[in-house]
Amino acid sequence: MKRKTIAGLAALGAVLGAATAAGIIVSKKKQKKLASGENKPLPPKKNIYFAGGGMAALSGAFYLIHDCGVPGECIHIFEASSTLGGSFNIGGSAEHGYITAASVPLRISGRSNIADMLSKLPSANLPDMSVADEIRSFENANPLGAFSRLVDENCLETDNMGVSKKTIRRIKALLSAKDPELFDISIQAYFSDTPDFLLSGLWGAISTAYLLKPESAVIELRNLLRTADIPELFGMKNTARSQLNLQETIVEALVRYLDAHNVNFSTHCRVVDLDFEEAVGRVCAIHLNDNGTAKTFYLNKNDLCFVTNGSASECATVGDYNCPAPQHEDAPASMALWRNIAGKCDGLGSPEKFFASDDTEVISFTITSSSPLLLELIKQHASGSSSCGTLTTFTASPWALTVMCPPQPYFSEQDDDTFVICGWGINVGVPGKYIEKTMKQSSGAEILFELVKLMHIEDRWDEITDSTINVIPCAMPFAASAAMPCSDGDKPLVIPFKTGNTAFIGRFARLGCGVSGSCEYTVRTAREAAYRLTGTKKSSAAPQRRNAASYMRLFLDLRK
Repeated sequence: MKRKTIAGLAALGAVLGAATAAGIIVSKKKQKKLASGENKPLPPKKNIYFAGGGMAALSGAFYLIHDCGVPGECIHIFEASSTLGGSFNIGGSAEHGYITAASVPLRISGRSNIADMLSKLPSANLPDMSVADEIRSFENANPLGAFSRLVDENCLETDNMGVSKKTIRRIKALLSAKDPELFDISIQAYFSDTPDFLLSGLWGAISTAYLLKPESAVIELRNLLRTADIPELFGMKNTARSQLNLQETIVEALVRYLDAHNVNFSTHCRVVDLDFEEAVGRVCAIHLNDNGTAKTFYLNKNDLCFVTNGSASECATVGDYNCPAPQHEDAPASMALWRNIAGKCDGLGSPEKFFASDDTEVISFTITSSSPLLLELIKQHASGSSSCGTLTTFTASPWALTVMCPPQPYFSEQDDDTFVICGWGINVGVPGKYIEKTMKQSSGAEILFELVKLMHIEDRWDEITDSTINVIPCAMPFAASAAMPCSDGDKPLVIPFKTGNTAFIGRFARLGCGVSGSCEYTVRTAREAAYRLTGTKKSSAAPQRRNAASYMRLFLDLRK
């Protein structure tokens, strides 16, 4: 196999190891760093602090400014890494290959919280447009044609989602089950008597679109089936398709908006612990590691604290054409913070439930090429469509290998002679169909070989590899951790204390129903927290439930 060398990849890997894959780096000019020194009191005014700088924090800060009237200069975001945006982070170059940490499409429904935010958020790429208008404009100019969501071992389209009558009865029982009946039960365990479910096209479409595993909580599957229609699961309905990747489309727009409102960003600044006034559950002190300097800040009476108590993209690592992404053995920093505070007050959850398993890893990969050959072959032999932004899963792949053909260019710095393909695998701990290694043991070249063999185009191998700049695997050890089985109280409520000043936001906070591994859930927790802690008389958009007719269509579709 062709050898690829990558100058500077080690430096990029170091950035990723700190928190996530590379993304938008806040410029020194934009960083408003806190002064050094220990035990320094905060300014005598109302301030709002965010532990973590991912999508939840950026969304929460946006709503505080836009809907709650909070001055931007009163908002402070502490981020442990050099980047903002969490799972949407990107990196690389045309010369050495691009990186997308999580390229799973973003789903947006009309009444969703993401749709609300994007309709209010000015575009970073197109003047006088919102991000929602930017996405809509691209979709109108690039209508989605018919494509193959699932293909079989012959690379032919299959839409078989049928399951046995016994499994349909099991799904009906799941949809009507209450939360306590499903606590601490995995999808695999729930369907142990009906194993055909995990072999069905329905499961293949769900698991690869939402990064659910057999070990994930069955309550997550129930919440998903209660809200999503079958056409949405098998098609790209309600999926945002934009010219550029979601980091440059959404995260950059959020950062620019917040920066224009004088929000304070402190990168390389990790919140390591919080102190509480136990009687009322108020955060009274924030302990930081600010670029190696320990600091303790004391909060004033009216100050607020928003905590992202877990991250799906932390501890991500990258490999290259010749090397697999290294395995990360350390616990994520956000989990360490959560562990430190969980024992200080009742009701702050159990982080070990989500970060102590080996079953939460997902491997993504990004192929960068100097030729459109592989991109066109995927569209011809797999997706069966010339439309951009479609995704196809190979049902014969033990890894549940899925590829997406994004629009070109997908990165703002990508030139006309560079082409990018994204993909990921769910079952990363089993050998491939053609590669006798697990996906997490496989180099970029081996992942590419598995893809080429699945498509039966191995006769084009030399042509494909001659134009391949790089194939970069990205290991995300906690990508599916938010969906692990748990029970009541294992995740803290968004507002855990009636008289407190604290909110928990993101995938590891608890806010009614919803698919906690989704970006929609992340934005909803942040929006709800912003409203409730500031006393704003508004509420977030709750997930829409199916009606009776929709349930009937579901069960008719599931018949073999």
